[in-house]
Amino acid sequence: APLRRFGPGGRLAAANCAASAQRLGAAITPIVLVTAFAGVQLGGGATLTHAGDAQARQVLRADLAVHADGGLPAGAVERIRQVPGVRAATEVVPGTVLLAARRLGSPELERLPVFGVTPERLTRTLDPGLRDGDLARLRPGTVAVGADRADSLGVRPGSTVTLRFGDGQEARLRVVATYTRSLALGDFLLSRDELLRHTSAPGTGPGTGRVLVATAPDADRKAVTKALARAVPGARVERDPAPVKGEPADRALAEVVSVAVVGAIGAFTVIAVLSTLALIAIGRRPELRLLRLAGADRGQLRRMLRLEAAATVLTGLLVGAAVAAVPLLAFSVAMAGTVPYLPPTQAAMIVAVVVATTAAGALPPVWTTLRGRYPREAAAR
Repeated sequence: APLRRFGPGGRLAAANCAASAQRLGAAITPIVLVTAFAGVQLGGGATLTHAGDAQARQVLRADLAVHADGGLPAGAVERIRQVPGVRAATEVVPGTVLLAARRLGSPELERLPVFGVTPERLTRTLDPGLRDGDLARLRPGTVAVGADRADSLGVRPGSTVTLRFGDGQEARLRVVATYTRSLALGDFLLSRDELLRHTSAPGTGPGTGRVLVATAPDADRKAVTKALARAVPGARVERDPAPVKGEPADRALAEVVSVAVVGAIGAFTVIAVLSTLALIAIGRRPELRLLRLAGADRGQLRRMLRLEAAATVLTGLLVGAAVAAVPLLAFSVAMAGTVPYLPPTQAAMIVAVVVATTAAGALPPVWTTLRGRYPREAAAR
């Protein structure tokens, strides 16, 4: 109906869409497929990343961070806690563990990001979103588990979990707490001493992470910053520190592979869209010649074709987005507890590819038909 508002060309486009629904459906279907495929493949990872970034901002309560390129010296966190104006200090050490699991009936080891922390006044600097248990009981031999992972493993405070560390050793750890913000902190939160005990990387040891510092409400942040720099020589004090977020070691590679797969399959789908629209356009040449003989001028037919292409693009994008929204909504609610998210640049790229492909497939094959001269007397005959 909106097409009829664009003059004779719009009325011709509306009549063609209504009279040739099968042809319109054949043109829309590949656009729906490429839109839905790209939306699901790109939106799944983007949703997890976006939700993880949001959780990372919610987790952080500290307003200062102390770190050094070569690692902090041993005992740095104790000296930081003695600085006037420091309310709490937590050392955070990133790491990875392996968890035995079964997928499709086959055993496998899943590599997961973890953090080792000092538990003293932990909730002053970090807010993991405690669900059950007590994070203050985090000691060597214990572990806190993300809520989703705890549900999948069927564990709760008092249960035990077996993890394999980077040095190849297995440890049976007692669960002391579960927390909800596992996208930011990872599925397991360990004692710093427990994690460093099994770290095989050279140059690691106590004081290798960064220390998150929460200052007292009435403290002078500038004075505390200077005092921290004096307390730990060679360290840097960061104001408004970057959010704490655990990333799998192979996340970057996985994203590259995902983009490559989307690009390769998307290219084949774009070729299918282009060929389908070109064949449909070539088959319309007799129809366009008849319209010229009936008195339609080139300007009206060009507007008709452009409006039909616009209707095809808009309908294909809307239906494709609706198709993609079904699995994306189920995935995002289950995995992140949020609605699906797609970065604006990626969404704009999908729209641009669809528009360019539709224009290239639907318009050029019929331009030659519109260049010929059709005198009015021929139309009268």
